[in-house]
Amino acid sequence: MTSEDIEVNLCEGILQCGEVQIRLRPKTLSVLVALIEQQGEVVSTTDLRRMIWGNGPGNEAGPKQCIRELRQMLDNNAQDIRLIETVGRRGYRLTRPIPLIGDASEDLVAASTVFCIGRDKELETLSERAAAARHGRRAMALISGEAGAGKTRLLEAFEASLPQRTPLWIARGQAIAHPGAREPYGLLMDVLTQLMVGPEEATLARLLPLVAPSWVKQHSPGRRLEAEALDRTRHNSMLREFSALMERLTRSRPGVLVLEDLHWADPSTLAWLAAWGLQRTPARLLVLGSYRDDELDRAGTLATTLGQLSRQPDCRLITLDGLDESAVSGYLAERFKDNSFPPGLAQALAHRTEGHAMLIDAATDVWQAQGLVRRDEAGWRLSSTPEALVAAIAPSVRTLIETERTSRLLAEERSLLETASVAGPTFSAIDLADNRDGVEAAERQLEHLARNRRFITRAGLSHRPDGTVATRYAFRHALHHEALYDGLPAANRQGTHRRVGLRLEISHGHAAGEIAPVLADHFERGADWPRAAHYRVLSGRRAQARGASIDAVEQFRRARDLLTRGSGIGTTKPEVDRATELDALLGLGAALIVSDGFTAQELREVYRRAGQLAAEVGDPATTIPVLAGLWNDHLTRAELTRAEDLALGLQSLAGQAPAHMAMVAHNAVGQTRFFTGDLQACTTEIAAVLEIAPRHAEQDGNVLFGEDPEVVCRQYAACVAELTGTSAEAERHLAAGSARADRLGAAFGRAQMLWCGAVCSRLRSDIELTRDRAEALVALCRTEAVPVWGDAGEMLAGWAQAMSGDTTGASRIATGLSAFSAMGVRITLPFCHGLAAEVAGNMGDPVAGMHALRQAFAIVRASGERWYLAELHRLRAGLAQEAGRLDIARQALARAEAVARAQGRVELTM
Repeated sequence: MTSEDIEVNLCEGILQCGEVQIRLRPKTLSVLVALIEQQGEVVSTTDLRRMIWGNGPGNEAGPKQCIRELRQMLDNNAQDIRLIETVGRRGYRLTRPIPLIGDASEDLVAASTVFCIGRDKELETLSERAAAARHGRRAMALISGEAGAGKTRLLEAFEASLPQRTPLWIARGQAIAHPGAREPYGLLMDVLTQLMVGPEEATLARLLPLVAPSWVKQHSPGRRLEAEALDRTRHNSMLREFSALMERLTRSRPGVLVLEDLHWADPSTLAWLAAWGLQRTPARLLVLGSYRDDELDRAGTLATTLGQLSRQPDCRLITLDGLDESAVSGYLAERFKDNSFPPGLAQALAHRTEGHAMLIDAATDVWQAQGLVRRDEAGWRLSSTPEALVAAIAPSVRTLIETERTSRLLAEERSLLETASVAGPTFSAIDLADNRDGVEAAERQLEHLARNRRFITRAGLSHRPDGTVATRYAFRHALHHEALYDGLPAANRQGTHRRVGLRLEISHGHAAGEIAPVLADHFERGADWPRAAHYRVLSGRRAQARGASIDAVEQFRRARDLLTRGSGIGTTKPEVDRATELDALLGLGAALIVSDGFTAQELREVYRRAGQLAAEVGDPATTIPVLAGLWNDHLTRAELTRAEDLALGLQSLAGQAPAHMAMVAHNAVGQTRFFTGDLQACTTEIAAVLEIAPRHAEQDGNVLFGEDPEVVCRQYAACVAELTGTSAEAERHLAAGSARADRLGAAFGRAQMLWCGAVCSRLRSDIELTRDRAEALVALCRTEAVPVWGDAGEMLAGWAQAMSGDTTGASRIATGLSAFSAMGVRITLPFCHGLAAEVAGNMGDPVAGMHALRQAFAIVRASGERWYLAELHRLRAGLAQEAGRLDIARQALARAEAVARAQGRVELTM
């Protein structure tokens, strides 16, 4: 047998040696593919480890083991063929080519001719980034320029230039303009959809449950990934998991991820882009992005992202300026081969268009269509003077497109494309007609335009939940779409948006919520305020389900604004408006808790208004979330008397509400009892919640309440257990609550449990464990932008730091106290001042410690927060003794013991 008898089926993972088929382990296959990618070049073991194993521990021997496996297979089945050569201490290389067969060939970039003259430097930069990515060094390039500058053309030319022997995948997402908040992770959802119906489907099906469970979906081949099929997720989980997925996916085959029009991208996608660019772990993924630099003023989030990425060594920023005379000359020479154009034509064309790539391209299209440039036996020649040709060029791309549109389209074609421009950058005939005959007639016209490359091109199939299938089309350039859209009279455009929205709503039926952001946009632009508000609420819930609280806040606020705009015009029933507003308020309240904390002034106003509406509705299922929001507000401000009244109100409704809402009522009563120091009364409420929890494990309370009821219960239950002397039980609650928060992907819940864990370790005077948990809390809140808990973590970390002898820890406590004051957070302040007092005493300043305790006792008297009161008296006894005031020390100790006995505490640590 010769080397010609050896080939690799990449998709099936099979090494074919003559008649023998050998299935390779995934890592062994990846090593062989890496050698094939760089045929004839030496691939070091370091590169192999970085490309295929990442930076994980225990991978040092991996490459050698895989090489041994490959050599053994080849030696047993292909005698006297030394295909894998060891090159000194440098690494390995293939001595002869090995072909790749199977479905993988469908995923290779097909060679094509793409006019991209004058961008050699930019193409070289992209090629350099691609080479870095192939070697496992994560790479990124962001391309900017005005509309029509050639960003898409550059990307197409780069893709066409990629080596044909390299097996890789390419997936892309393109953002579109929206009047409201955009769908979280919209571009990345499109990318995953493409990958799931391509050659990577089997690999993704294996990896998703392992590394990206938040993105797991139910799907069928050929169907679009539906966002509603995602499991419960949170923003931080989805962000981290998508990064991990890209790292793992590209170990077996490098990839190119193209994200176009980032100036319209949603904040969550931009957050992922920034996070990816800041990481340093290996990944064979090249991320390419494009954006309009003149849109940055409208996209503050993108400007922030670019500022972060511009400082990273693996990111290149490419700006496309106008083409110069030599580039225009090269373009004319390439497009019109063997031409006899006068030398001054390129100069005049470059000057007239200011080197604008799309305008140059469009102008030459018009010349050719109008016969101003003709081909005869001698080659291409002009039928007019260069001055006349150039003078006839429209002064802008928009004007040129408008001229082309009106002069070359039939009336019915123009009308159809104008309606399509309202439907969006991609569309199908289902969006443009109201009945089957109309859909078929529209599709025939669209197909004719696409075949003649006039404005649109084919873009796959559109499947609707009702079983309808039609061809999907896309505008060939964003400027085509924008020019047609802007050319519509305002009233026509508004009416068309509403009609398109109704068609989409009907064709999706019960699944209309799956395209809620799209429907919200259409009905908002179509001035159908009630429908727009309804779908904004659904869009907010979708954002919450992905943990994108900032996006959710925008959607819920917009829903309220739309209802206000539509009030009094008789477009719907008042009770429907009331129910929609209440849904928007409850969603907004939950999202604000996660994004801004419990004390935002807007949050208080939201729940007050929701309370008015809930009283009118009279449904416990809506009243409980409202009362819970108001209770949280009063509790956070340490207004415990009012919090207790609300908790009892919740308790009275618990029997009439769904069981998972009853958990919230029990928590409100139990937590209020905890903070007022009635620890024994908490046990009944804790037991009630934990009895209900297993039956509602799939019910995620974060979406409705901003926090999960079981996590909340585990949080204060651990504190109760620690205070009553059962540390083992406290740790069980901590473990269960943390596992629940992790399962939900809730950073807010993880922060709650880390704070509780740090408090418990502080109560048992475990300085090192307190420090570890508090620092982990601070790091989590910093990376995930979790409010409030990070400042609480700073104080606990400062305590541990100072108690270990580092006096700078005291300043962290002071900083945390100042932050609490600024936010209006007063709950747990006696505990926080107690930390400051203990640190002051440890640093030999009992006077400062007594001052901190006086502040703590004053807050206790004003608020009634007594859970830490015994410890405060104990601290006072220690400081008084240190100051030589033994009478005060004895009195304080007696009070500490009396409070501890009343609370049912087993012992008081001295």
